[in-house]
Amino acid sequence: MRVPENIDYTSRKAIPQLLEAAVAELPNLMHGEIFLVSELFYGYQWKRIPTKDRNLLGRYFLDFAQSEKGMRQIEVIELSGQKKLRYVRK
Repeated sequence: MRVPENIDYTSRKAIPQLLEAAVAELPNLMHGEIFLVSELFYGYQWKRIPTKDRNLLGRYFLDFAQSEKGMRQIEVIELSGQKKLRYVRK
């Protein structure tokens, strides 16, 4: 995951940068691979993002997935047992 090194994870201004980094990671997934947004980040990067901002990032990622560009790359498939959206790479 290529997240800018100078990113301030505690700032709401970081959300668009984090979304951009998550979308940039999609080509590295295999076709048919199922994933959660959190899996697009290294564990330590994901844990640095405050919980409320993780939720916001998840909503932004869902908006991307439902956009024309996103629908060409990924598909929303289901809620996981922990009520997290799962996606599949097309």
